[in-house]
Amino acid sequence: MDSPAWLQFRQCRVLMTMPDAALRDLFAEAEERSYASGAALVEQGDPAEGLLVVLDGTAHARLNAPDGKHWLGSFSGGDLVGEMALVTREPRTADVIADTDVFALLIPTQVFERVASRHPELWIVLTQLVADRLGQKTHDGLGGKRIEGFRILGCIGRGGMSVVYRAREEASGIDVALKMMSYRLIFDSEAVARFRDESEVLKQIRHENVARLERLFPAYRTYFLVMELCEGIDLHRLVHGHGPLPESTVRPIMGQVARALGHVHSHGLVHRDLKPANLMITRAGQVKLMDFGLAIPITLPDDDRTLAPERQVLGTPAFMAPEQWSHRPVTPKTDIYALGCVAYELLTGKTLFAAKDLFDLMQEKFAARMPPASEIGGGISEELHAFMAAAVRPNAEERPDSLDMLASWTGSCDSLPDAAFAQSAQ
Repeated sequence: MDSPAWLQFRQCRVLMTMPDAALRDLFAEAEERSYASGAALVEQGDPAEGLLVVLDGTAHARLNAPDGKHWLGSFSGGDLVGEMALVTREPRTADVIADTDVFALLIPTQVFERVASRHPELWIVLTQLVADRLGQKTHDGLGGKRIEGFRILGCIGRGGMSVVYRAREEASGIDVALKMMSYRLIFDSEAVARFRDESEVLKQIRHENVARLERLFPAYRTYFLVMELCEGIDLHRLVHGHGPLPESTVRPIMGQVARALGHVHSHGLVHRDLKPANLMITRAGQVKLMDFGLAIPITLPDDDRTLAPERQVLGTPAFMAPEQWSHRPVTPKTDIYALGCVAYELLTGKTLFAAKDLFDLMQEKFAARMPPASEIGGGISEELHAFMAAAVRPNAEERPDSLDMLASWTGSCDSLPDAAFAQSAQ
């Protein structure tokens, strides 16, 4: 008959989808551990002894950072403790303190590695757990860590492919953005290649309206991009937190984005993921184009690259041009389409295409007709309306050939609400 400890272990939330053989191998060599209330299950800075599986009792994680102690989260029966150190091979990133008496199983590092060599899916669920726990709050398991001469100050953003931290270069005292590739991707060779490609793309781009890349380095078994820190708020948060913007504000924003895209296109590249969330605006009214993780070279009908499409459709559906769905040639007009969608959201506070189902969304895009100028926001100029209507035409050949007209609108946006920036700094 199976022991009570095995039955509790088998119900571990993270491991319960794993093959029974893998779990029995782990359990066979696990060591029972008991901790009294107030005792440390693990201590920050200690080497990774192994992975703890909490079977009974409760505990909490606490980060000791230069600016004080920060509560990270709680643990109870069925939770794992110590996955970060096991994945990264770095010392423990936080204290975990028992709130009550705790009974747990310790799976020594060498045991986990030996079993995972036969059942690699164990590494996948562990890295996904690390990815889920990082970036959820300003302070997480990497808070206060020194990495390649930088000290991490706190998390400032989180997406599907990365977590972005504010960090200080200790030699210069300058704050930067450290963009860390998500741990859920470290076994995805295509995702790793895209992340590294992003650094190669950004090395070519030097423009005042593009977030600047300094360098790429490996650490903690993943990759980090050292980026210019853009202090401000992204346009998605701005609009959805403070309402639609008037044309007098949208025009200079569009002008700055047009200049950034023109520079990118002149280097033979297409951004492919233009959307309000990838546009940061500073207090000074300067717009910064960010996130080049999906950028690729411009493709032409006779380009060999069009004969070997990617296995999956990449981009943000509401802003994707029809050619992105069908692996047809991707050109600057693909970004122009997205810019038309961006303008509509800035002016109205909602996306141009509302369908949730992908098939329905595609049908919407192929039948797209821009509403009359008088129905967009509080009413817009025929000049802006003409651009938007042409930009979102399903046939790329019918879209504007360039963004030169919009680039002439470039200016500073000095009418943004101070409350938006105060909120983004919190």
